[in-house]
Amino acid sequence: MEIQQLRYFLAAANCSNFSRAAKQCFTSRQNIAHAMNVLERELGITLFERKGNGVELTSAGQQVACHADDIVSRVDSLQALFAATSSTGEGLSIAVTYNLLSKIPEETESFIFKFDRWINLFEMGCEDCYRAVCSGEADVGLALCMRRGFDDCNFEEIGHLKAYAIVNEHSPLAQKSQLSIFDLRTQRLQIMSESAFQYEPLFAQLNALGYDFSNISVATTSSTLYGIKRNEAVGIATSVFVESLPAGMRALPLDDPRYDWCIYVLYPPQSKHQATVMRFIQGLRKSYSCS
Repeated sequence: MEIQQLRYFLAAANCSNFSRAAKQCFTSRQNIAHAMNVLERELGITLFERKGNGVELTSAGQQVACHADDIVSRVDSLQALFAATSSTGEGLSIAVTYNLLSKIPEETESFIFKFDRWINLFEMGCEDCYRAVCSGEADVGLALCMRRGFDDCNFEEIGHLKAYAIVNEHSPLAQKSQLSIFDLRTQRLQIMSESAFQYEPLFAQLNALGYDFSNISVATTSSTLYGIKRNEAVGIATSVFVESLPAGMRALPLDDPRYDWCIYVLYPPQSKHQATVMRFIQGLRKSYSCS
């Protein structure tokens, strides 16, 4: 159970609607719904009853809401305590794409959480992260996506992860040393995000080849990505996921560097915290290069 799940839960409970809760939390409706499904499975109870376009807390959900509100309030109080005693200067609001912190080196993660200014992290989808920076809702964005540019904000690449296709070892594709876009054009694909924003280079090439996008499914967690063995699909993943593949699976690199994954730091051209932002970015780049 994560504090972000509880924040999403409280937002959904207060808004009685997943879409409105998503807007309040600067994320997508799918992320709210997924977080609630995970929380319900973990607790073994039903938190919400679906009513029309909205939701309503069950009696069990009401009990959880009381505890969740207390937990989140205590966490917020703790953050405020340390914010008040931190070094002089204002803190930073940082938008981070989901699961990115699990894909960065320990040195980089340590730098983020030990930065000498108070920071407030918000996890959200990749496109939401970009929009939050462009709108000024976040001072900095840390985004993981396939290699691309960003039109309305400044950006720097601080990390790089090779893109792989994960296939069943009995698939004819498993005999190849690497896969091209032409190998994928007739395959069922399983990806890790619902947003085409994160896969823009790959999707653009598939579209040019007339690919049937109804053949794409989304793995809501990293573990279900390996359902490709059962579903006879091809999974698209970063090198992080190929380090410990389950038996019967093979990981093949994609031959086009445009499909590789990059960790980008995004920041607006102008910010009231510009000096702090630039110092944060410099430290971030240094911590990544030293890992």
